[in-house]
Amino acid sequence: MPLPVFFAAKDQSVLLGNLQSSGNLAIALLNKDETQPLGFFRLDLRRHTSFFLFLFSLLLFSPGLGARDLWAPVEPRYGEIVRVMFFTGEWLVPMVNGDLYTDKPILYFWVALIAAKITGGVSEWVVRVPAAIGGGGFVLATFWIGRDLFNDRVGAIAAAVLATSLRVIWEARWAHVDMLFAFFFLLSIYFGARTLLRRGGPNEILLAYVFMALATLTKGLIGIVLPGLIFLALAVARRDWWMIRAARPGAGLLLFLLVAAPWFYLVSRATAGQWLSDFISIHHLQRYTTGTGHRQPFYYYLTTLPVDFLPWTVFLIPSLSVYRDYRRAWNQPQVQICLLWFLVVFIFFSLSETKRDLYLIPLLPTLAFLIANYFGDLERQDRIPNPLYPWITVMFFGAVAASGIALPLAALIVRPDATWSLIPSCMVLGVGGSFTVVLSLRRRPLGAFISVSLMMALLTITVSLWFFPYLERFKSRRQFARVISQIVPASAPLYVYADITHDFNFYTQRTRIPVLETAAEVAGLRERREKSYVLVKERDLKKGVPAIPPELIIASDSPDQATWHLVEFNQRGR
Repeated sequence: MPLPVFFAAKDQSVLLGNLQSSGNLAIALLNKDETQPLGFFRLDLRRHTSFFLFLFSLLLFSPGLGARDLWAPVEPRYGEIVRVMFFTGEWLVPMVNGDLYTDKPILYFWVALIAAKITGGVSEWVVRVPAAIGGGGFVLATFWIGRDLFNDRVGAIAAAVLATSLRVIWEARWAHVDMLFAFFFLLSIYFGARTLLRRGGPNEILLAYVFMALATLTKGLIGIVLPGLIFLALAVARRDWWMIRAARPGAGLLLFLLVAAPWFYLVSRATAGQWLSDFISIHHLQRYTTGTGHRQPFYYYLTTLPVDFLPWTVFLIPSLSVYRDYRRAWNQPQVQICLLWFLVVFIFFSLSETKRDLYLIPLLPTLAFLIANYFGDLERQDRIPNPLYPWITVMFFGAVAASGIALPLAALIVRPDATWSLIPSCMVLGVGGSFTVVLSLRRRPLGAFISVSLMMALLTITVSLWFFPYLERFKSRRQFARVISQIVPASAPLYVYADITHDFNFYTQRTRIPVLETAAEVAGLRERREKSYVLVKERDLKKGVPAIPPELIIASDSPDQATWHLVEFNQRGR
């Protein structure tokens, strides 16, 4: 039934709007006696929901994006790859510290390079902007999927929930490929689901293959493996073999190869096959089967996922309890695809020997849909509120509000210099947590949802503008890199001992800083006649690598972080 909305105007005319079930807002401008319309137009709420979510994403992911330096280990590496490609005019082969970079494909770096060309240089903002773009797209794609699978309200709430979850906020403001990958992955799910669930045109499945190709160019073969497994699982679960034909695998795979294959072919040809060989064998097969770094037990994600989805994790327990009729829910196709989506991603990465918490970003929208349906049902009173809901919410956000008072007091004792940096964020925690507690006790779920969303948005801004600058002294190498650049001539050799760090590459603008792996290599360097310089960590210096006399140390960085020393060898034996 249309809902009338009135707005008084200064000339005593009246704006009258009817909210139609189609999602359009019809607005008429009436004269003083409200009998003759002076004007009429129709507003598409779906289109404007996307616009407002886009603005919300800008509010979350843009402020202070380039205000802090690149923090190790990944950000300086990405920054150095982009810097080298920008100044050499290279668009094909990613290099870092003089070596091939075979961990990830090229698309993230292309987006950063385009941003660098537009702005005229490589900056911290340029290096992070692809992640921010991916984060905004991830939020919008979540809305589109929620809108088509459920309804506009569920889509909008789910998008806001996703945007304000800890992992998404962090990754959208950090130089990692995962948010850009998640955006393309989600678009492949969106267009694939529209076709397979008969909610869109039959040719939309081809767009899914295009976005699978872009996801593959961003992170690797999981760009096609994960969506393929999800759609195959959906066909098997529904026993609907029409879906396999509707997926058009022949045309789709050809389109996928047309988009993704050219760069893989060219980079393999340019590196005599080394790039592709390392990428497949080391960063796919070995990483999945033998765990080349980041090895974790099978249950690892059960411990990390609840933290990554905060603060919305607190609503998962009552929502799962309310939707107890799982057999009935399973008969709904939108529930089937969301559940299979979650299980495929969760099990796939749980089986891998290499595990990282950010690998589960692609499944977070499914949790957001669950929370959004729960809030929507509570607001419409379609569900009897679970008694767990108010008390879990009150306890958790009561603790959040209390932390807003406790953290500055603790900082005064432990780290007084951090107190003023914490106060803006702690004020947000105190006020936001208190409002959420009050609204939960009054059984106003949408009010609580809005309170939590605004709290997380303001918390993101205050942390970015006030607390992150304080952390610079612990995380940034920029100042020490400037000292190195002033002391070490551009023509003099500079080495680093037993460490792979790219902070110094980026901030000294040295394309290559060779790594000395052993103490014997340091000893050999000391025996040379040419003047040379070595960067050594304090912990390695204490071990004697080999025993370097203190008078050879010509500069050291801040004691607030893991201390680095610059050692000068300027004659035989010195």
